[in-house]
Amino acid sequence: MKTLRKQQLVIGTLLALVVSSFLHAGYAIGEEQKGVVQLPAVTVESSAEVPERTRTEEQARKELQRTPGGVALIGSQEIRETRATALQDVLDFVPGVMVRPRFGNVADESQISIRGSGLRNNYHLRGLTLLIDGFPLNNADGFGDCEAAELLATKRIEVYKGANALRFGVNTLGGAINLVTRTGEDNRPFELRTEGGSFGFMKYSVATGYTSGPFDLYLGLTHTSQDGYRQHSELTRRRAYSSFGYRLANGTTLRLDLNYTRSDQNIPGALTREEFKQNPRQRNPNNVAAKEARDFDYYRGAFTASIPLSDTQTLDWFTHLNDQYLEHPLSFAVINQNTYNWGSEARYQLTAPIAGYKNRLTVGLQYHQTRQVEQWFENVRGNHGAKGRDQMNKATSMGLYVEEQLSLTNSFMVLVGGRLQYVRRAIDDAFLGDGSSSNSIEYVDVSPKVGFVWNVHPTVQVYGNASRAYEPPLLLEITSPGQLSSDLRLLNPQKAWQFEIGTRSTTNEWLWWDMAVYDIELWDEIQNVNIQPFPNAPFTIPRFRNIDRSRHLGAEFAVDALLVKDVNRLLGGYTLGDTLRLRTAYTWSHFVFVDDVNFGNNDIPGAPEHALYSELRYNNPLGFWFAPNVQVIPTGYFANSENTVRTNPYTLVNLRFGYQYKPWNLDLFFEARNLIDKDYMSGVIVDDANGRFIEPGDGRAFYGGISYRWQ
Repeated sequence: MKTLRKQQLVIGTLLALVVSSFLHAGYAIGEEQKGVVQLPAVTVESSAEVPERTRTEEQARKELQRTPGGVALIGSQEIRETRATALQDVLDFVPGVMVRPRFGNVADESQISIRGSGLRNNYHLRGLTLLIDGFPLNNADGFGDCEAAELLATKRIEVYKGANALRFGVNTLGGAINLVTRTGEDNRPFELRTEGGSFGFMKYSVATGYTSGPFDLYLGLTHTSQDGYRQHSELTRRRAYSSFGYRLANGTTLRLDLNYTRSDQNIPGALTREEFKQNPRQRNPNNVAAKEARDFDYYRGAFTASIPLSDTQTLDWFTHLNDQYLEHPLSFAVINQNTYNWGSEARYQLTAPIAGYKNRLTVGLQYHQTRQVEQWFENVRGNHGAKGRDQMNKATSMGLYVEEQLSLTNSFMVLVGGRLQYVRRAIDDAFLGDGSSSNSIEYVDVSPKVGFVWNVHPTVQVYGNASRAYEPPLLLEITSPGQLSSDLRLLNPQKAWQFEIGTRSTTNEWLWWDMAVYDIELWDEIQNVNIQPFPNAPFTIPRFRNIDRSRHLGAEFAVDALLVKDVNRLLGGYTLGDTLRLRTAYTWSHFVFVDDVNFGNNDIPGAPEHALYSELRYNNPLGFWFAPNVQVIPTGYFANSENTVRTNPYTLVNLRFGYQYKPWNLDLFFEARNLIDKDYMSGVIVDDANGRFIEPGDGRAFYGGISYRWQ
């Protein structure tokens, strides 16, 4: 009864806030109809009437410029000119975002962090939300992975740092990465792409798009495989993406997306420093018998209805269902999971002026559930032995978010918003000798946000925000094998206040920039400590704890400058229109404990203090481009909380070039990575009791591909 009363209270509060928001909308509409306000049309507001899937890249960039904080957009050309296989291929030049592949640069089982989110993330996603077309790929508790996302089916990627992801209802420290996928309107009738490269890498893709009147269809199929740089890192992955859209006579857009992924990935495991020095290509010698791997089937269906209620009102309804069956042999157990996720969201948007001021009101109501049947078995050379766990993991998340953007002048906009969140975690244990037992915990929180965007010049913005983040622990964290008891209350929710200020340019051919500094003050930050389950155990198991106080300070700098125009003419040639550009992304990260009882003011392990990416690119109007680049981690960073173990600094030299023959719609690209064949540490396993903290990066590698589009 107590749980029921809490749920009724939360639902009642959510409904009251929704009603209040619609009354606010009704007032604005009524005022406009009475003729109290008469304002000219502003094109930036009209993007609200265009469904996100069918927005142009320019419209999407204008939408991002309304955000009072750190954001980034990676366009279709940037995606096409890479291998488009792993998120690191496209996110390296987004400052503040750290992507560290664990099993090689092809496998997309990466450690991903934004502004230090999820540094406990030795594997999979924590502390940020990965979205496809606004639908979360994460489970309802926030856990997730990125192997189901196909970049060749993606036309752009939007990155929202921290609370700047509130427009999706996201309230995680890291924010959100949203992949906007292709529709029939984006694709040629036929597109074929083939790639190959070092370490047995091959990728094949075929896609088709079709439109007829109000109907459109997209279908894309990919097959990826690798032998891998390291022993026991073989990968085979197949993905199918499809989208069916229909536009009704009143402008309503209906869309159904169906996706499937089959992934088979061997896991080489982490190395000690000595093993890394001897041979970075070897696998963890202790997991030979365990045959560690991560194999799964993933099915997803998503439906969207975008309904224009009037010229200034839209209602979007999202609903999705996905199912993943996982077979996961590890040294300490074979984990068998069947995970069901389903959820629904209604999002209302109003752009009618209020009291003579331009306005953008967004109200969203979300519901998300996860049911996971989990069994553990003794690992007998990779096969199932005796059963050691049998339980049902449950997660429920309900949230209401409101965001009001009000333009006080033509150049100054303020944002006020927040999220009311109800979360439940529950474990039904069916493995006890005397029958099953149930254990659950609930959380309720309100997280506000305020911000501003000031257009100090037609092409220059200054922005700032203050926001709160609230993250209850994941099911995996509260039921981890290293936890000392089954009490779900051993871990507290992670809480944070973030303060950010920055500046960016909007439209300028010669110089584009985005610079920001931030201070994130955290309480109860969740940290992973990998312990030995018994003395001299050859493997570790995760245990999670709260850090009483911690702080994430950082600065981000991105610039893209046109250095020279008409390069060939300056050299005495005749070709006009060729350019030489420089783009650079720099991140400074200072993540520390604050007066911790065990670690004082030590650095929190897992992230470099400085990271620099820089690329010089030559573009020729005849279709040729050439781009050498470097990745620099100038100082090693700590792998343990005691700050006694550091990684090695490194510099990677890479080269990309390509050619587009427009008459045939033919594209060629080539990429050389790590040209000086540097042994380096791609990622780390923090606080590992056995000193196995090194995930080696790939050695020298070459990749190339060709794509053809028929129209």
